Amino acid sequence: MSSNLKVHFYFKIFNNIKSEDEVEEFAYLELKGLFGEVQPINNFYDVLTSTPLQSFTDEDIRIQDILTMELPYGKIQGYYGEKSDIIDLTNLVKRLAYTREIFVLMDKKAEPEALLNDLFPDAIIGKNVEFFEKEDKILFRFITNQYYLEKSEYISKLSRNEKEVDSNVEILGKHLIKNVYRVPPSSTLSIGKRLIDYFTIREEPSLYLNHYMHPYKGKFHPKMVRALLNYVYPKENGVILDNFSGSGTLLVEASYLGLDSLGVEINPLSTLMSNVKCNSVTIPVKKLKENIDEFMSLYANEVKLIKSKRAGQKLLIQSKFSSEEIDKEINAIADELENINKLNDKKHLVKEIILAKKCLNNISDEKSRNFMLLSISGTISDFLRRRKAEFIELLKDRVDDLYLRIYLFHKLNELLKIELGEAECFVGDTRDMEIIESDSVDGIVNSPPYSTALDYIKNDYPQLVLLGLVNSMDQLQEDMMGNPRINYDKDELRKRFKKEKEDPLEEIKNAQKYVGLLVNNGRENAGLRVYNFFIDMFHSLKEMYRVMKPKSKCAIVIGNNHFKVNDRYHEIENDEVLLEIGKSLGFKEDYVIKRELQKTSVGNIRKETILILEK
Repeated sequence: MSSNLKVHFYFKIFNNIKSEDEVEEFAYLELKGLFGEVQPINNFYDVLTSTPLQSFTDEDIRIQDILTMELPYGKIQGYYGEKSDIIDLTNLVKRLAYTREIFVLMDKKAEPEALLNDLFPDAIIGKNVEFFEKEDKILFRFITNQYYLEKSEYISKLSRNEKEVDSNVEILGKHLIKNVYRVPPSSTLSIGKRLIDYFTIREEPSLYLNHYMHPYKGKFHPKMVRALLNYVYPKENGVILDNFSGSGTLLVEASYLGLDSLGVEINPLSTLMSNVKCNSVTIPVKKLKENIDEFMSLYANEVKLIKSKRAGQKLLIQSKFSSEEIDKEINAIADELENINKLNDKKHLVKEIILAKKCLNNISDEKSRNFMLLSISGTISDFLRRRKAEFIELLKDRVDDLYLRIYLFHKLNELLKIELGEAECFVGDTRDMEIIESDSVDGIVNSPPYSTALDYIKNDYPQLVLLGLVNSMDQLQEDMMGNPRINYDKDELRKRFKKEKEDPLEEIKNAQKYVGLLVNNGRENAGLRVYNFFIDMFHSLKEMYRVMKPKSKCAIVIGNNHFKVNDRYHEIENDEVLLEIGKSLGFKEDYVIKRELQKTSVGNIRKETILILEK
């Protein structure tokens, strides 16, 4: 193509974004990383009347109907950029999080199919791309992968089997191109609502496909994570780290982008979540279904035997597991079970859960076995939190739902053509990541605990105990950073704070200021907990710096706490402390985003900051 060719790019933002700062910050940042400099479009009407797009507004095309369909709220509706030549849009279409559609306008220097092959070779005309011709100009409209990923959540909700998934994926694939002029129903219409009616709802699904595998408190927001990834590491091949991997949102998103990723997480259940989320979509669906059916058949027989014995009946079938073996496992966790209130009078349920765990040994494939283990864990959570039904029925419902999500991913990927990156999460301590080599990581996106605001172990306690995922609950709770329930060694912390012992935060003025505010005003316990968190973050940031490649970036999402001191709430600016620690270790500030949050019930977290640092 000629180097004199001028190509116009119009990026239309999703209409379901919750806050203005996401459009102004995250949508802009990821475009800057993947595309280059762009200018905001405040209203698409302006570009329709003052740019080359105007020639496509005639009655035979009416591009204005498409551009203005389902526009976002707020003062920015999209972004505009230019290039002197055609570029490969593959990364943009497959990676952008906040852009729903990309319009590309250029001189028609070749046939549409040839131009399309240069722009996006994986395009499927009539699904994720369409084009319009006007004299010597051509306009392409691309639908990003993110649109299909988010809307797939409604397919999960409405599909009961593989056949319905197949049909609904076909509907989704053509929806934005086929249904431009469809009038959506009233929001009050719930009975008889069609799948395409759900596509128009202005909500932002975040638990689509394998993001929804298990309940977890304090999940990362997938769209924000993807945008940060696109800025921190816009290249095609690399290794991304989340050293506070939690439920694995970063690892899933990195995998969707074709990037390899590593996770470090001290909670074994969280590690299981991360690995299952990423690995389950790599299991051939036929193989997964066979393993599920084999497990459920064996487990159903075992549960039937238990119920028959309780009823005084005898069956011809025999259990694969001895009663003594089961009782031994239950007795081994008897003390911990006393702390799970809803299980105190349900010994038969405990036995059913232990049996389910033992039936897993019948599955030879490790990925399928872990898929079922996480399904059992999720069912325990369902049962204890809100569901009243037989455990085996809840398990069957959960497994059926998760299986269809995996099936849906494979079906949807026939359109999206995602080449998944490899992901692995390790049980480890972010303060000492010896498992990761120095200068080996291309980028980091993480969200440390918000100081002492959340108890990340509380909701996982029953599963950790019943499934034997941890050797010592006391040790795990002690090792968790920011755990608000654990009593730290106060004497040790006092000596450090008073400089009677080596203090790694001695030069971190903000840390000294905020801890001093609490300690010197009757809030010593809170102050020492915060101080301990800052020390932990010092060691974590030091390790992050060690494993990152030179010039690479990390994005840290952190919230600020509020503590009541002398009848007035004071903000503990964790972000300022972390930034100061980072600079003391050699990081330099690249970009900072500050966001207002709604007041939370725990820890009074009202602000969230994204610190982007460069090594």
